[in-house]
Amino acid sequence: MIRRKRDLDIDEDIRFQENEWFAQRIGIGLLFAFVLSAALGLTGMGGPLSRGEAGRPDGPVFVEFDRFVRRGAPATIRLHLRATPGPVQVWISAPYFQDVRVESVAPPPQMAAVEQDRHIYTIQAGSGDVTMTLEVEHHSIGPIQAEVGVVGGPSVRFRQLAYF
Repeated sequence: MIRRKRDLDIDEDIRFQENEWFAQRIGIGLLFAFVLSAALGLTGMGGPLSRGEAGRPDGPVFVEFDRFVRRGAPATIRLHLRATPGPVQVWISAPYFQDVRVESVAPPPQMAAVEQDRHIYTIQAGSGDVTMTLEVEHHSIGPIQAEVGVVGGPSVRFRQLAYF
């Protein structure tokens, strides 16, 4: 009589299998965290956490900016200023320009000046309230802090995080 073996001849390594399952759980968790961070705006592409504001909307200086920016990619900063009609001098802290290159400024400034600790743009405010838009490109990685204000007036600070 021939006896047949009813089980398969497969080697098992339970310890290896448990380690593989553990690694899969970590991978799924990391993937979930990345998708959640993208949905919240931490990758800089929309979402409730991607946009930042500094100052009060009804205050003399109000800034809208991207909190998370990519190195080498364009980013927009909007400065909302309440001023009297006529020329307005807006300044931005000089250390900010060590990490950022300004691509364009709208409306075009009548004059731009560089002082030791800040850059000053003079723009014309027609009705008193003016919005100045800066298109910038970040060329460093890490946290970047800036201060923006009106010459002889208040200022606000904001922070951005540039990633690769």
